Amino acid sequence: MIRYALRTLIESSGECQEIAEAGTGAEALAKCRGMRPELVITELTLTGERAGIGICRFAKRTSRDTAVLVLTADSSPSAVAAALNAGADSFVHKSAADRVVGEAIRRTRAGERTWLVGAETAPPVTEPPAPPDSLPMTSREEEVLALVLCRRSNDEIADQLHLARQTVKNYVSCVLRKLGFSSRRDLFRSLDLRPGPSATGPPRRPG
Repeated sequence: MIRYALRTLIESSGECQEIAEAGTGAEALAKCRGMRPELVITELTLTGERAGIGICRFAKRTSRDTAVLVLTADSSPSAVAAALNAGADSFVHKSAADRVVGEAIRRTRAGERTWLVGAETAPPVTEPPAPPDSLPMTSREEEVLALVLCRRSNDEIADQLHLARQTVKNYVSCVLRKLGFSSRRDLFRSLDLRPGPSATGPPRRPG
């Protein structure tokens, strides 16, 4: 149903000459390999797994000219962190209105990055995030980023992950550098991330 609605939206815009669909992660990877698409739109979770992250990574690795837009109902900090780490160009919550999704598609195809993390009805007024560093984040860095997106302080992150405060500070600096941000404030403004029900971090590790 979602694929049909999305296809109808794209066709009505008249911007894409050819549209291909994939029902599974494996099918999506095969189409990316064979078609080298200009734009890939994917959910994060397919058939119960976060296959969308693998699709995003594969598409960006296969063709530098391919843009990826993540259209998802999961706007949790861990989901945003995973999408950023995978190299997604745009991230749009499924609750966005059709015109907003259409505008995000147009902007992404034009090389502009759009991040609508929450249930927004209009594009963010702040600058979208810069393309990530060529070196992806480690799993620990991605975990730290998810907690940063929950607006946890360095002390709180250190307590939850059982790390030294200076170690956490180093991780945060490295993550921001890889994503092209100078500060947490720039990150929050760029993603237009607002506190809400989805702003929960990874589960606490047992002490």
